[in-house]
Amino acid sequence: MIDLVGKRFKLFAFSAVILLVCVVTLATSGLKMGIDFSSGSELALGFEEEVALDELREELSIIGYDNAIVQVTGEGDFLIRTFTLEAEEKASLEAALEERFGNLEELSFENVDPVIARQTARNAAIAVAAAAVCIMLYITWAFRRMPKPFHYGTCAIAALVYDLLIVIGIFAVLSIPMG
Repeated sequence: MIDLVGKRFKLFAFSAVILLVCVVTLATSGLKMGIDFSSGSELALGFEEEVALDELREELSIIGYDNAIVQVTGEGDFLIRTFTLEAEEKASLEAALEERFGNLEELSFENVDPVIARQTARNAAIAVAAAAVCIMLYITWAFRRMPKPFHYGTCAIAALVYDLLIVIGIFAVLSIPMG
């Protein structure tokens, strides 16, 4: 049997170091938000000929889309996320890519307005806060016969926040080497 109670200070220290790394990484480099929360355009393209990810990023940089986020899908297509594109900007982007890489197929296109993105982020924050309050109330009610049942609910929310920070922090840490 493993003596976890005897090693609790080492385990708390290990947990604190991981939490500190995650929080510092989140504070310094943050997360790359999807267009649902940050606004912009997402264009999914498929090319007839094989195109390398680096070549596509380089071409986008040349034609003025330095901050575009480019990802490869499981089918070998590309997702390009950039600032909000108007119809003529999208057409010129596709024309420039078609000129460089050959025939392409637009698989999908999505534009999210900044107002909608702010509203989505606000609604998500409200939903998370409401869920936390409901969890706290339920746990307080479930442990109502115990002394200080509110403490159980508070501890549950603290554990959820800790878990959330660890998971999001790991995403932030992994996004540094993986882009």
